[in-house]
Amino acid sequence: MKHKQQEVLIFAGVIAVIKMNKLVYFLILIFISLFPSLVYAVDIKIGLTTSSNQIRVGADVRADLINQATQKTIGIVNKRETLYVVNKNGQISVFNKTKNLNLGTFTVPILLKPTINNGLVFCQDRWYRGSLLIFTNADAKNLTIVNVVDLENYLLSVLPSEMPYKWNHEALKAQAVAARSYTLGYLGRRKDKGYDLESTVEDQVYTGIIAEKWATTRAVKDTKGVILLNSEDSPLIALYHSSGGGYTDSIENLWDETPSPHIQPRPDYDDRSPHFKWTRTFKISDLSNSLSCLNIGEIKNIIPLSVSVSKRVTMLEIVGSKGKTQIRGEQLRRLLKLPSSKFNLAISNGIVNFAGRGYGHGLGLSQWGSKSLADNGFNFRQILAHYYTGAKLVKVED
Repeated sequence: MKHKQQEVLIFAGVIAVIKMNKLVYFLILIFISLFPSLVYAVDIKIGLTTSSNQIRVGADVRADLINQATQKTIGIVNKRETLYVVNKNGQISVFNKTKNLNLGTFTVPILLKPTINNGLVFCQDRWYRGSLLIFTNADAKNLTIVNVVDLENYLLSVLPSEMPYKWNHEALKAQAVAARSYTLGYLGRRKDKGYDLESTVEDQVYTGIIAEKWATTRAVKDTKGVILLNSEDSPLIALYHSSGGGYTDSIENLWDETPSPHIQPRPDYDDRSPHFKWTRTFKISDLSNSLSCLNIGEIKNIIPLSVSVSKRVTMLEIVGSKGKTQIRGEQLRRLLKLPSSKFNLAISNGIVNFAGRGYGHGLGLSQWGSKSLADNGFNFRQILAHYYTGAKLVKVED
């Protein structure tokens, strides 16, 4: 790969101090320098479904069924012909119900690939760009369908799924760069499952062409090939979330992972988020059921032990009728499905009341904060500079 403009935008210094909604913005001066070539992945693998049931697949144009081991065509699929695939004793069984025709069984992965570049494929009731990779799982019971798709085409669906398409164009561009960087940074994250990323909130929401919107497609195209790099000149795992509740946080504060100099606490400007303030109430019995995996019986008390600089609960002690344990605030957030780990709590008369701020893990770019910045005249470079401290912005192409 080569640089289109061979430029890196290194964020260092303050370029503006602007008051908005009684908050003060400190933005970073942009310098330009050269950057050596880097690998820019084109096709990625997104896990769509894993099931022991029959799965419907096909294409809107003529497509080839290709043996992935030999790269030879093993069958032709007609336009809008529906095929059913299923795991049969550890092999891929392919058949056409309408024609009562069995196309065969295969022990190796097969690829359903349209014969023209802009052809679409479908899996169950959703249409996707690219091709479908089909393989059996090690348990000899399930079948997995993977969408092999160009990175830029993948983002056409991810962006409107992760951020409202009617938002400011600069916020959409910032989100596009973050999502592109996240994808490359986490490439191969799910390799034990046979693909790169999930199609759910566990990675990035991806629902195929049904999600695509004109405005978000424009944002993807306007930032084509633009990614963030970390201090080691690798694609940055550009974490992002909905709303920071006034302040974002750092990885080492919330997760048991290696610290990142680029994911650090930053002032957030998300006060217009519907999740800026929130409350949740649980009966002790319901809360005990939700925390049954801790094996400490009925919950008697929850004691915050430490908080981060942004006031997120980092560690708690949970006391039960059968013992007690300590867990991270982020773990409690997930177990109770709380909006964030930035909360206070009180227990009284068998009721647990949570009052908190923000939505999501609070790391990296805040989407509502980005919207606020963009609505007040900041461009996507400045938004990214604010949330990803010291990251480098580079534009590359094939």
